[in-house]
Amino acid sequence: MDANFYCWGFDNVGLIVGDPESEISSILVTLDTTEDVVEEAIERGCNMVVSYHPIIFNGLKQITSNSNYVEKSVIKAVKNNISVVIEKSK
Repeated sequence: MDANFYCWGFDNVGLIVGDPESEISSILVTLDTTEDVVEEAIERGCNMVVSYHPIIFNGLKQITSNSNYVEKSVIKAVKNNISVVIEKSK
């Protein structure tokens, strides 16, 4: 089913971080994608995180390691080949 079917028009859903061609071996499901959640995915050997809330809601102006949790989480996910998908329903 299309991820956009159950979302509001302003929601940022679908594949947010990662390679759409990557093979998924294990998934971690969470409410919010934080640095700790990405770390847990690494520890559990998961290469996809499915989250209810979008980690990126507005555009990012920079992605640096000394930024807020969003940028740090994205960097950690990318470095460890972890895809982040947002699935949201009304």
